[in-house]
Amino acid sequence: MSDKKSLSTLYLIFIFFAVFVVSGGIYTFYNANGFSYLSNDSKACNNCHIMNEVYADYMSGPHSKEIGGKPRATCAECHLPHEFLPKWIAKAQSGLSHAYAFTFKLESLPENLSATPKSKKIIQQTCIDCHSGFAENAINATTTPQHSNKDALSCVSCHKDVGHKRDF
Repeated sequence: MSDKKSLSTLYLIFIFFAVFVVSGGIYTFYNANGFSYLSNDSKACNNCHIMNEVYADYMSGPHSKEIGGKPRATCAECHLPHEFLPKWIAKAQSGLSHAYAFTFKLESLPENLSATPKSKKIIQQTCIDCHSGFAENAINATTTPQHSNKDALSCVSCHKDVGHKRDF
């Protein structure tokens, strides 16, 4: 009888903990405009106040100009892979790392964020994908993967303020 009572108490604690975690997740997702991150809309990037300056730069630049009611390029189109599965994997990784950093490392966040080596690689590839007609004819060793190394130029080496200012 005593074992049944302790087992039911354990179930109640587990159910309470599960409800607490799920409710907290739903509340956080709602407050963080979680559904907006499932879109390609650049406004979602501006949900975070540290992105205000970057978003303003983007909005004043050529990539935000609309053609047929759509911007030439969104933040996600430049900063994420274009293929379906790699895009959603990268989006999930970024979202989780941003959520972790803003939840647990807020005091140690740098004032100016910079792209990770992985992000730089994605950005370089999306520049080439979108501007392939020009990139194929330009003298740029980075359009040939076997020539890319840490000393090679990237598109943003020269076009550093396209999209938004660097080292924001």
